[in-house]
Amino acid sequence: MFIKFKDITNEITIDVRTRSEFNNMKLFQYNIPVINEYNHMRIKRFYPLAIPIILISLYRNRNYIKANLLLLSNNGKLPIVIGCSRGRLRSPIIFLYAKLIGIKHCKILSGGIKNLFLNKEKRDSN
Repeated sequence: MFIKFKDITNEITIDVRTRSEFNNMKLFQYNIPVINEYNHMRIKRFYPLAIPIILISLYRNRNYIKANLLLLSNNGKLPIVIGCSRGRLRSPIIFLYAKLIGIKHCKILSGGIKNLFLNKEKRDSN
């Protein structure tokens, strides 16, 4: 279910963070945002709202998310890795949704994208 970044080989990588998060820390090939900037700020202000906000956003954008997941995975034939900031909410929820729509070869980036960038910055500054 989880995969470390160093173990990603030929999988299609999909970042489910907001567009600005994706553009600021570009690590994965594609971006399918689950929540918008406004909802991201709401979650930052009051974290207990995170799961309901993500689920409502997924529901409202399900056709867009489904179409893009199926397109990028070639209707579930290609393996995908889903990543978000820390790997705790958005990517596991989209992982479950991907499984629900028939994408069998799906994994979650362990630890999230933000941690990779923070560790890279630390290594680069030393």
